[in-house]
Amino acid sequence: MIPGEYHVKPGQIALNTGRATCRVVVENHGDRPIQVGSHYHFARG
Repeated sequence: MIPGEYHVKPGQIALNTGRATCRVVVENHGDRPIQVGSHYHFARG
């Protein structure tokens, strides 16, 4: 095994099946770009 290597089954993998989703529109009025990642809560950004 190589560190960071993944062993997955062939084909598609369904994530969060049956979970509620929503769409959020965001505008940045600041003078710097904003990055949102998975390790930081969006509301705190």
